Amino acid sequence: MKLSIIIPTYNEEQHLKTLLPYLQNNSSGYLTEIIIVDCGSSDKTIAVAREYETKVIKTDSKGRARQMNLAALEAKGEVLYFVHADTIPPSGFDKLIIDNVKVGRNAGCFTSIFDWNHPFLRFCNFFSRLPFWFCRGGGQTLFVTKHLFNSLHGFDESMTIMEEYELIDRLKANTKFKIVKKNAITSARDYRENGPFKLQFIYACVFILYALGASQDYMLDFVGRHIAKPAKSCS
Repeated sequence: MKLSIIIPTYNEEQHLKTLLPYLQNNSSGYLTEIIIVDCGSSDKTIAVAREYETKVIKTDSKGRARQMNLAALEAKGEVLYFVHADTIPPSGFDKLIIDNVKVGRNAGCFTSIFDWNHPFLRFCNFFSRLPFWFCRGGGQTLFVTKHLFNSLHGFDESMTIMEEYELIDRLKANTKFKIVKKNAITSARDYRENGPFKLQFIYACVFILYALGASQDYMLDFVGRHIAKPAKSCS
């Protein structure tokens, strides 16, 4: 059983310089490929990806859901592993994932910690261990068997925000979703830019809007008005 890593990018040159060699040096033999799916970066994202001999898919289509679905179509591994460019999975991530899939846990994530030792963020780190939907996040990464992913038709491409939460809801309805208690380290860049208390309050508002059925356009507008320099994505 092999693992395909999928990384959606938009101007992630600096983070890829750290992430790609880490992934190649800290796998346990189950990693078959790394796929970079980029939607028009203007920096050296593509050049860095090719330097580390990853597979590169370029698309003009906007939206991270679309990017990840495109890469999943071409992935060779039986297990798909979606990783944000600014997140570092735990060492031996591939074995941890495959071991869980072998016992029937066909989807899941890791716990996570931020790369900023701020007291409030240390408090927030704990919640990634809990099973509630609002405790999930892209910084925890996401694994799913390709068979299950395809049977659910992947990410909802009509979504440009909260697409991972929506997919996780469907995964939980179809399989045992496993939270592997090993930490991925995710960037706190948006917290540094906006302030940890303010940003977490805004995220809480977005979760409430999502739970209440707010439109994608409304949530995107809300984020755009209240968050300075949101995390890079192609949306």
